Amino acid sequence: MFALTIALFLGTAFNQLVLVGQQPTKAEMEKFCDSEKMQPNLELQQQTHITGRVTDIAGVPLKKSQVELRTCISQHNQVTVKVTATDESGHFDLGTVKKGTYRLLASPNRVWKQPTKLECVGEKCDLNIALQINPTDLPDAGCPIG
Repeated sequence: MFALTIALFLGTAFNQLVLVGQQPTKAEMEKFCDSEKMQPNLELQQQTHITGRVTDIAGVPLKKSQVELRTCISQHNQVTVKVTATDESGHFDLGTVKKGTYRLLASPNRVWKQPTKLECVGEKCDLNIALQINPTDLPDAGCPIG
């Protein structure tokens, strides 16, 4: 009797998991992704030459990985200003950037968590960005990078 009760419970739990784990439609996913609020993570008080290095948290460089700088118009609207790629040691150079509020994307996809706050003071800024892996089971894992 005990074994039958466990089997029935597990069968019910499994069916609930299947129902909960249904894939959203393309329209539902687009609506969800479009609602994402993207916060700026870099504010420049003056024109600044931005360089840096991107690694994982263990210090392994992200080689030939895209780095993108976007100007923040609103939480839902950002415009790409500059795009570059890291070299074999993870270094990048975005050149000189005007004073303003930006979002710097240190990787080209959601495999990595993007930096939440970057500090630049002065005319030259060298950023050391250590990225952490993003969970792949979150609802936004299927959204374009933001």
